[in-house]
Amino acid sequence: MFYDNWLEYIKDDALITKVAIPGAHNSGTKGMNYTACCQDGTPFDQYRFGVRKFGIRLSQKKNKLYIAHGIMKGMSADEAFSYFGEIVTNFNDFFILDVRAYQKQTIGPFTLSNTSDPELVDELIEKYLEPEKYALTDIPDLKALTLGDIRKSGKKYVIHHAEEVYKYSRDIKLLEPWDPVVFGLKPEKFAKESLNYLRELESEGFFWFQSQQTPNLGTENGLKWPRALDEEDRIYFPQMITDIAEDPILLDKVNIIAGDFMTRDHMKTNYILWLNLLKDIVKPGLRDEYADAIGKRI
Repeated sequence: MFYDNWLEYIKDDALITKVAIPGAHNSGTKGMNYTACCQDGTPFDQYRFGVRKFGIRLSQKKNKLYIAHGIMKGMSADEAFSYFGEIVTNFNDFFILDVRAYQKQTIGPFTLSNTSDPELVDELIEKYLEPEKYALTDIPDLKALTLGDIRKSGKKYVIHHAEEVYKYSRDIKLLEPWDPVVFGLKPEKFAKESLNYLRELESEGFFWFQSQQTPNLGTENGLKWPRALDEEDRIYFPQMITDIAEDPILLDKVNIIAGDFMTRDHMKTNYILWLNLLKDIVKPGLRDEYADAIGKRI
């Protein structure tokens, strides 16, 4: 299946920070309360829909870790990491695993924060992910890292944490721009203003562009839940990606494009992967096959 190994279609000399990569926002929230659920598929399902960047947010209760989104808790971290173990066992495409305690967040008058014991996270990484064999930890020059370099190393993933608190984590300079006003605009405004916001920013490493909006009191959208926001936002997603495609600065800059409900269909993934054809980083002999798979050409 194409989506299981789409990175194999990308040239060896392509910089990993320049590849257009589908990402899953709050990857582990399947089964959560509707106020916090951002994904209907497991991380394993998301991988098979083309996702190669996963955001896992943790909360701890006593000595057990759970997936968190705001005040909500979902599946155990053990279950979540078991899905990543399945990916490592069954597939070879490189992926980015962004793991951290759920960040302090202000929603209206409320401030939310969580903690997680790094040693408990390390135990899960070692239990499921064979990090000695597959974790990319030697990154002397991130901006020069190519897919060819990764393939030669035999590594399958990198674990991101800005403070490198986990044994096998590395700071991959992951820029995550977010502004409550921009991400709280009406969807038709957000589709335009978010690109202006993207245009103004630079990253020393990976660039995470959120195509999903954030509910927040006091903004134009107000306090809408993820599924309702996604229903409105996905109408504008094709035009948003087309606008990126038609702007040479944005096309060069764009890297990870994240979304909610990435397993609903292949629409978001296909539009994101289309950008790699326009970046001219798909292997020449595989361009037609790649284009046929995503249903889009230059």
